Amino acid sequence: MRCIFCKTASDGCVSVEHIIPESLGNIEHLLPKGWVCDTCNNYFAREVEKPFLDSLYGRTSRFEMRVPNKRGRIPPVSGLHPLSRTKIELFHSLEDGLLSFAAADEKDATRLIKSIQSHSHGTFYLPMVFAPDADAKTARFIGKVALEILALRCIDIEGANDEIVDKSELDDLRRFVRIGQPKAVWPVSMRRIYPANFVFSDAAYGSHEVLHEWTIVCVPESDYYAVIAIFGIEYAINIGGPELEGYDRWLRENNNRSPLYDIPNG
Repeated sequence: MRCIFCKTASDGCVSVEHIIPESLGNIEHLLPKGWVCDTCNNYFAREVEKPFLDSLYGRTSRFEMRVPNKRGRIPPVSGLHPLSRTKIELFHSLEDGLLSFAAADEKDATRLIKSIQSHSHGTFYLPMVFAPDADAKTARFIGKVALEILALRCIDIEGANDEIVDKSELDDLRRFVRIGQPKAVWPVSMRRIYPANFVFSDAAYGSHEVLHEWTIVCVPESDYYAVIAIFGIEYAINIGGPELEGYDRWLRENNNRSPLYDIPNG
């Protein structure tokens, strides 16, 4: 077996690969040992997943959805208490479900407390972030997820590992995910298709929220697009090349319907 990213032999590797990070709520969608080598697994966690998770959108969305990281902690969000001109942090408690806040810098704690004690009411300013930035952090993260989705789709096919590793059409995206590309960003289509906390209802699962889901779409030009929804934002990326024309055309021809399913109302 070989790693689908760096192509080195990976039979002795011990790490399973979370296609979506645990810090985004994924505990079940995994690639078995060897599909992503230990070196790439550790590198992606540090250099590809962490920058996306630690971005303003990453932290804010995880806070709003109350999704803990691997250590069981929901990331706080930063804000401002204008009356005391103090930067604050807002925390979710998993134990009791309550919100708490504190001065972001301990040296400002006394000023914050005095201000709150001297006013009967006040205001916090918190950032509003509706989508990730269309930058290399997002593109490398989505590209990594896309290649792993492709591997998961093919995992039960005999010879699939060699087929994916040897597929030269995937090399450009592999390279972009692994090392980036100076002054260039692999294009990713992004749009919200349902609210992050939308409650779905169906006969099979009853009422439930969806943290993430995906599919692969082949357009007439034989381009393959990985379409991924995380917290209600749909990301689409061309696995074979840095363009979105085929996906844009597919959307126009299908009344902007998501390939995942019809966009829910509300």
